[in-house]
Amino acid sequence: MSGIGPVEPGEGTAESAPPPAARTRAPAFRHGRTALAAAVAGAVCATAGYLLITRPEPAPAPEPLPPPAPSQQVTLRYGEPADPAPAGSSFAFTLRVRSSSRTPVIVERIDQPSRALRVNIRPQLPVTVEAGGVREVLVEILATDCVHVARNAGLPFLEVTLSNEKQKEAHSYILGDRYARDLSAALTRACPEERDQSVSRPS
Repeated sequence: MSGIGPVEPGEGTAESAPPPAARTRAPAFRHGRTALAAAVAGAVCATAGYLLITRPEPAPAPEPLPPPAPSQQVTLRYGEPADPAPAGSSFAFTLRVRSSSRTPVIVERIDQPSRALRVNIRPQLPVTVEAGGVREVLVEILATDCVHVARNAGLPFLEVTLSNEKQKEAHSYILGDRYARDLSAALTRACPEERDQSVSRPS
């Protein structure tokens, strides 16, 4: 009589154990990418902070340049002799004052260096030359001391005082050969060379 027991599997018929589950690497890979991105971002922030701290301060804005001196923007041109000269004058002529300034320029004084001559201006000074404008004045010259009058002064000049909204300036203007010739001729007529007595001495 044979007993009944557990049936033993035949050779090659036993169930094989399930293969071990494949290890998933995705979470670890994602973690590595996140850490790398964080490290790069940190390095970028650190570099930006360093550059921000160490960058030089911006240079201060330059000071605005002062306006040009009045004499650099004003020209004087000899016009024509007044014929006849006004009563009491030895010589008179028109003088054109031209300004290239963007602001008004004031002509405060027109004179000449000789103490033997006196200058009168019409209209009376000061006169204003508007921005980019032209003014014409009449310059009268009177010989007050013929003994000391320089009849041939070479290149006589006028001493002019100008001002604008920022500064005042004294400047000498040479009016050229034609002015020199006309002035010399007028003074020779007013004070002939044989005349050795002054008309009147300045005080």
